[in-house]
Amino acid sequence: MITKITKYFFYLSIVMLSCLLGVGCVQHTQGIGQQGDADQEAPLKKIYKGKVKEKSKSKKIIVLTVRKNNITSSITINYDERTRGIDHATPGKQVALSCIMINGQPHATLIRPEITKFAPGIDEISVEQVRKIINAKAEYLLFDARPKWQYLRSHLPTALSLPACTMEDNIDALPEENKKMLLIFYCGGPSCGMSPQAAAIAARAGYTNIRVMLAGEKGWAAAGYPTYAEDQYITRSNRVLLDLRAARNDAVERIPRSVSVPLDSLEDRLDEMSKKIPIVVYSDSQRDSLSALAELRAEGFSKVSMVEGNFKGWKKRDNPVISGPIITQINWRRKPEKGEVSLPVFFNAMKGRIPAVILDVRNDDEVAQGKLYRAKHIPLNDLARRMNELPRNQKIYIYSAAGARADMACDQLKEHGYDAYYLWAEVNCNKGICDITY
Repeated sequence: MITKITKYFFYLSIVMLSCLLGVGCVQHTQGIGQQGDADQEAPLKKIYKGKVKEKSKSKKIIVLTVRKNNITSSITINYDERTRGIDHATPGKQVALSCIMINGQPHATLIRPEITKFAPGIDEISVEQVRKIINAKAEYLLFDARPKWQYLRSHLPTALSLPACTMEDNIDALPEENKKMLLIFYCGGPSCGMSPQAAAIAARAGYTNIRVMLAGEKGWAAAGYPTYAEDQYITRSNRVLLDLRAARNDAVERIPRSVSVPLDSLEDRLDEMSKKIPIVVYSDSQRDSLSALAELRAEGFSKVSMVEGNFKGWKKRDNPVISGPIITQINWRRKPEKGEVSLPVFFNAMKGRIPAVILDVRNDDEVAQGKLYRAKHIPLNDLARRMNELPRNQKIYIYSAAGARADMACDQLKEHGYDAYYLWAEVNCNKGICDITY
């Protein structure tokens, strides 16, 4: 049984926690990246972001001012006549440079203007700072900017759901009487743009004390802190609910549809579960639930949360309980949601066997590492103003890094009459080669 914090953090160093639902095999799409396409860059090693300090045409160098860990420094990057977007490298401008390494020196292959993550007056806040604010019970509001279903499955303690995609219509959820109150927004992780988007909407509405926890739920979990599932998710959703208490307690009274897996047997039962299934745990003590949470995360389970208040809290909120013979077998299969496209159909469209558009809604930095064959790239944040680039007489199959942004893009397109579907899968690209985990 893994109970020691030292072992937990060791495992965390080698495990990527990603925002996924779903089980199945890894589909390796080796060779289907667009290395030969006209709009695909050469394999990239690093992306630098910062302000252009100097550009020398004679020396073919760009001096970039970068800031990391509150330390400002300068870096010199080479370029040549093949570097695309060189006109964006104007002194004083924020840019993002996609680079390859040549003889140990960064060499720019593409230069883009950098879109600032935060609107003016909005600052980043760290996971530890948020934890201290929560523990201090200070006056604040913490908002989860992801779609509501993601909040229901797993959210930070004290967080409220305020999806960025519907925030304009729900601005009254913010405290009108106190526009100086501390507002904190978060979403999935650093590559998620929903929390900066929501923060910008709050800033436009006149709120002046706004922070974004850019590390998101992923960073919170990686730091070892608990996340909680909402009661309605536990009651109605397709998940695995583990009762960590002794089997005798489970037989007397338990949460419906729970599986009896006493904490001291958890380690032996891990092989029975896919690491991508959504898991919720509860017990009679916070200590036991936190121990199970740490063990599952350390072993690579990416979607794990707790029942708030454990079994006592569940009953206190007047939720249903049952008794009788316990369930010990773990049976779970992912049920495709309405609007999803299956992986075989997606592959056929990508290979041109089905007339459909493959749409990549990841951000520029992610696409710089490669994209799927035949994919058209429109970042999610640009979709509203660029959807006229998409045909209305074809199906549109959308993918993102983990499926959440694809789902959001699908909703946007459907609202405007497009025949859109999303792929719920993880897409990882490196040096022009992409893998899909479904």
